[in-house]
Amino acid sequence: MLSLAVFTTGCWDRVEIEERGFVVGAGIDLSHEEEAEKGQFTLTFQFVIPAGLQSKDGGGKNGSTNAAFFNLSSSASTMFAAARNMSYMTSRSPYLQHLRIILISQDLAASGELATTLDLFLRDHEMRRATKIMVTEGEARNLLDMHPKNEKLPVMYFESASLNPTKSSRIYPPTNIGDVQAYILSKSSFVLPKMRKRNEEVVVSGAALFDGSQKLKGFLNDDETSGLNILRGTAQDGVLEFRLNGHFMAYEIKGLRRTIQADVSNPERIRFNLQLDMEGNIGETQEPIELLDPGQLAEIEERIAKQLIQLTSRTLQKVQQEYGVDVLGLKEFLARNHHGVWESIKDDWEQGDQLFTRSEISVDVRTKVRIVGSTLETN
Repeated sequence: MLSLAVFTTGCWDRVEIEERGFVVGAGIDLSHEEEAEKGQFTLTFQFVIPAGLQSKDGGGKNGSTNAAFFNLSSSASTMFAAARNMSYMTSRSPYLQHLRIILISQDLAASGELATTLDLFLRDHEMRRATKIMVTEGEARNLLDMHPKNEKLPVMYFESASLNPTKSSRIYPPTNIGDVQAYILSKSSFVLPKMRKRNEEVVVSGAALFDGSQKLKGFLNDDETSGLNILRGTAQDGVLEFRLNGHFMAYEIKGLRRTIQADVSNPERIRFNLQLDMEGNIGETQEPIELLDPGQLAEIEERIAKQLIQLTSRTLQKVQQEYGVDVLGLKEFLARNHHGVWESIKDDWEQGDQLFTRSEISVDVRTKVRIVGSTLETN
């Protein structure tokens, strides 16, 4: 009977679902002067109010009966203490199993404390490694306070917007906490999507660049982010605007393939060639031209290629010369295809002699118009 009792003990660490405070989003900021005495970091959790999700007005103000969420902030010298402090600020202790997004403020990212602030989330057994990370322009807690018009939870709005790279090349693809940990451990440069508040709306576009020490180097604007996605071969959709005979045309990207070749005969000045093969559709034309004319199509494809060269050249200049961070995937290409050479130069690729900044990178573009639309003329 005593031995059978071992199998009838039940769930000794069970917590009823009604007693959990479900956290769906987190924001991390550097503390203000008035908060500094409590600690260096300010952690903000967004809790779900289940009853508000069922109401018609789930995006109400904090404290209203129809609100679907509320935010709590706590300052401490460690993230762990800040999270535990919230246990006595709410009736339900924070539960991180459903955490979807972590927002890192620009000031915190620039301080070089990214790895320190993420340590709590990486160690916690409740965390999922698919949690997305984004950098905010301004304080992260301010974005968590917004009330979106078409979503009951700000975090759900952020997550949906971050998944729009399939519709816009100006949005950098989502990066999860598991990938960021791999970059940190390997001391590799990486990119995180950027979010900012514009008037009463939140815009997800642009990118934040980090070097191997996990310190923010700078930002790419919308066009430069589009150029980065194209150079990386991840821009499988999006729109390119260009002029033809003084009129605007819109080219819808429907596919992109990148091929890399490298001449490593001189390891101190490696020459890369990026071949980009892009195809797409004519989304709009303000120029009354004959789109079925092979000569006209060839002219359009040539103009698109020139637009791509201009776009990627600006990105290359910023990434390679201004910031000196290899976020193009070139080091991964060398490690796979020229392993011996990579082993001899990896310590000087972005650090030391900074061989990445000395490399020659050329870009060749081939474009193809696949579909011109269902009408030949509208004007």
